[in-house]
Amino acid sequence: METVNKIEEKVLAVIKGKPVEADRFITNRQGEKFEFDRVAANTRGGFCLDQMREDEVILSPGLIYREMKAV
Repeated sequence: METVNKIEEKVLAVIKGKPVEADRFITNRQGEKFEFDRVAANTRGGFCLDQMREDEVILSPGLIYREMKAV
């Protein structure tokens, strides 16, 4: 089971039993900001894109970030 611990500006996720530290927030080339949301479900050695929403991106090794909407 994948677990996540959000600590300040970093995220500690457990993927395949190994801890992975990643940024809690990322920015793409267009300046859009994304926040870590969850670890992607791994199926048959890959990731099923059906688990993704339109406002999400996935980064290796399986971290899903969701776009932060302006309030």
